Amino acid sequence: MNILVPGKKRNRKRSGASTKQQKTVKRFSGGVVWKWTLLAGVGALCVYAGMTTPQFVETVSNQRVEHVIIEGEVNYLSEQEVLGAVNNFISESLLLVDMEEIKQVLEKMPWIRTVTISREWPDTMVLSVVEEKAIARWGGNKLLNQDGVIFSPTDIIGLENLAILSGTVGTENTVMEQYMLFNELLYQRGLKIDELSLDERGGWKLTLANGVNINVGKTDVMKRMKRLVDFADPLFIDQMAIIDSIDLRYTSGIAVRNKSINAEEVVSL
Repeated sequence: MNILVPGKKRNRKRSGASTKQQKTVKRFSGGVVWKWTLLAGVGALCVYAGMTTPQFVETVSNQRVEHVIIEGEVNYLSEQEVLGAVNNFISESLLLVDMEEIKQVLEKMPWIRTVTISREWPDTMVLSVVEEKAIARWGGNKLLNQDGVIFSPTDIIGLENLAILSGTVGTENTVMEQYMLFNELLYQRGLKIDELSLDERGGWKLTLANGVNINVGKTDVMKRMKRLVDFADPLFIDQMAIIDSIDLRYTSGIAVRNKSINAEEVVSL
C-alpha cells in the first residue's frame, strides 16, 4: 500500500506508481445503509453492462485499499504514524472498511484536530486532515491549541520558541485567553511574552522575551498592563536591558527594579 501526502511540506511523488490527480471528493457516511445502497446501485450498473451478480460481488469484495492520500496543510503530522494507525483497518475491501472507526483512531493522534475520510474508487482512501495549531507550550513538553486545550506530541522540535504558559489543573483555557490579551497590548510596544503563569492564589506573573520579570497581581490585570504600555515609551523600552523586574501592583504607579542596584524605584502615573 502506498501513502500520498499532498501539502506544502510533503513530497507528492509516489514510488511504483504514477502520481494520481486529486479531485474534490464528496463525503459519504460510512454506515451500513450507504454501503448496501452503493452496492445495489453499482451492482445494477454491472448487471446492465453484462457482469453477473456473483462476478460483481467478488470484484468489489476483493478490491483492497492500495493508496492512502492525506489532504490538508500538514506541517508536523507524520505520515508514517498515520499509515501505521490506518494499516490495521484496511484488510477489508475499500467498500466495507469501517471509516468511522478509523476516524476515531486518527483523531486520538496528538497532531490531528479533525479528519474526514472518503473513498476514491477503485482503491484509494482519502484523509482530509485539519492539523492542530500550537499557540503556546504548557509546562514542559505539552502544547496548547487556540482553544486552550492541551495536546501532547511525542516531541516539540521546532516549537521551542513558543511561550511557556503554566497554571493549576483546569486553568489552561483561562491562561491561554489571558496570554492572548496581554500579547495584544504588549505588541504595541514591540514586547513579547516568553513565560506567563497563574498561581494558586490567582496572581499573574510573566517574563518578557528580553528577560524582564513582571508581577501583575490578581486584580485589575488588564488595567495594570495598560498602565505599563502607556508608560513604556521608546526611551523606556531602550532602557529595559538594565531592568530586572517591574511590579504593577500599585494603585497609580509601577515599581521598577534595576539589575545594578538592589532597590526599587516607584514611578507614579
